[in-house]
Amino acid sequence: MNYPLAKMRHSSGIRWLCLAGLLPLLGACRREPPVESGAALTESQKDRKQLVLQPKKGWKPQAAAPPLKILLLIDKTIIRQGESFKYRLEMQNTGREPLPFREHAPSFTKDGELCGDNGYKFYVTPPAGRETVLPCRAATTTDVRVSTAPAEEPQSGLDLTLQPGEYLLTRGVGPKNRFRELKTSFAFKPLGTYTLKVLYASPGGFRSESNTVSLEVVP
Repeated sequence: MNYPLAKMRHSSGIRWLCLAGLLPLLGACRREPPVESGAALTESQKDRKQLVLQPKKGWKPQAAAPPLKILLLIDKTIIRQGESFKYRLEMQNTGREPLPFREHAPSFTKDGELCGDNGYKFYVTPPAGRETVLPCRAATTTDVRVSTAPAEEPQSGLDLTLQPGEYLLTRGVGPKNRFRELKTSFAFKPLGTYTLKVLYASPGGFRSESNTVSLEVVP
C-alpha cells in the first residue's frame, strides 16, 4: 500500500532511513535547505559548518538518558603554578530526536564565556579540597590590547539543531586548534592534582555530566 509522503515523514522508520541515507528521493527526508553557490551563509549555517561534525560510521542511538554525551579534553595534563590551561568539549546527540541548542550572546560554545547563563558549569576539586564551581572571569579594562590587527567579529549567540549522532564542538583558537583557554578567575596555585568536569543543564530540562580529567600543578 502506498502512503502519502506527508504521513510517512513522521514515522520513526522513515526517519532512520533518512538518517541512513536510504531515502534521498522525492524530498522525503527533512534536511536543511542547501546553500546556493555564491549565496551568503546565515549565522546558523556558519555555525554548523564550523562547529558540527557528522556521526561516525556505524553509529547507533542510545536508549539511555540524557540524550547528550559530553567529552572534556585538555591540551596537557601538567601545568606550572598559576598557569592557565586549555580545553575543548565534544558534545554528541546520542538520542533519537533532534536536539536544539540555544545560547544568547556571548555564547559559551562559540566564545567560551562562563559569566553568562547558558547552562555550562565547570567543577574543580583542588588537592585536599572540596569540589566547587569554577568562577567566571569578567572582562576588565586590562583585558583590552592595542592592536593593528582587524577587529574581531561581534560576539553572537548560538541557534542550531543537533541531529541524532552529530557532534557539537566548542570553538578553539583557530581552524586547526580546537583548544582554548578556560575563562576563569580561579588560580591553580596550590601544588598537586586537580580534577575537573563539566555539567550542562539544558533549557529542555535534562542535565548531562562530562567525564572527569586530572590536572597536575607543578612548581
